[in-house]
Amino acid sequence: MIKRRDGQTVIELMLILPVFMMIIFVILELGNLAYHTILAHHVSYELARVGSLVGVRKASGATDNSRVQGKMKEALNRIMGLRRAQQMQFAAVLQRTGVDPQVRRHVNEDLVVTLVYRVDLVYPLTSFIFADEPKRLGIKRIRATVRMPVERPLLN
Repeated sequence: MIKRRDGQTVIELMLILPVFMMIIFVILELGNLAYHTILAHHVSYELARVGSLVGVRKASGATDNSRVQGKMKEALNRIMGLRRAQQMQFAAVLQRTGVDPQVRRHVNEDLVVTLVYRVDLVYPLTSFIFADEPKRLGIKRIRATVRMPVERPLLN
């Protein structure tokens, strides 16, 4: 006597398919997050580079923080475009690292740039794993910090 197994394959597929799709979505979302993490670190590096090069107007002069902020904002708008740049937040802090022993008035400073980059999660169900609170919004914020010395010419 042969037992009928009509529908067994469909039931097995219904049990396994959601788990399999979740695994696929998690892998794809990890790739998306990796791409945006690399992008956030590159943008913060470029902002720190721009800020460290334009901060000093005259030889051995003081760093102009408002000029640094303005030039970094311009660079962010050029790199990311105006619409995407408005979704990003950055902070630039000058930290004194010492005084040059050969030229006493020459102060060494580092520019520390912190960029907060918003990523909208695109695949279903992954916001329960990767998103920041509140998870229902499906948003992950990536924070990238870069430290770069301020370039200060010594010419008098």
